[in-house]
Amino acid sequence: MFARDEERTAGDVNTIIGEGTILKGDVKVEGSIQVDGEFEGTIDATDTLVIGESGKVDGDVTVANAAIGGRMYGNVFASGKIELQRGSQLLGDIKTRGLVIEDGVVFQGNCQMGDVDDAPVRRRGESEPALDEVAVEEEEYEDADL
Repeated sequence: MFARDEERTAGDVNTIIGEGTILKGDVKVEGSIQVDGEFEGTIDATDTLVIGESGKVDGDVTVANAAIGGRMYGNVFASGKIELQRGSQLLGDIKTRGLVIEDGVVFQGNCQMGDVDDAPVRRRGESEPALDEVAVEEEEYEDADL
């Protein structure tokens, strides 16, 4: 289910947004979807969302499972499992039953685990702290006398 790109076959994915493609809108998929290009909007899939290394998704997703190898800017609701693969970037909140984070992942947001009923509420418009600000806050914490 969470195979690497070279192990995945065309039969595993119903919909593919190929590298070099830019797509905006809302997508509802019966099955799995793979994003190797750029997508902006919402994704609702009954099975797995796969974001390849070159893929970028800007929007909220509701899926059974997610394997993120590229960039994801938005909230992820997965009734099953989310896998953040080496080198990926996720800026947003997640709700899921299971979470795997490989080394070298950037994840900035909140995580709720366990049985999930409701998708996280989109925070678009709220300012997210930049990665530089997070590093400064960590340094201030380390410098504080406890």
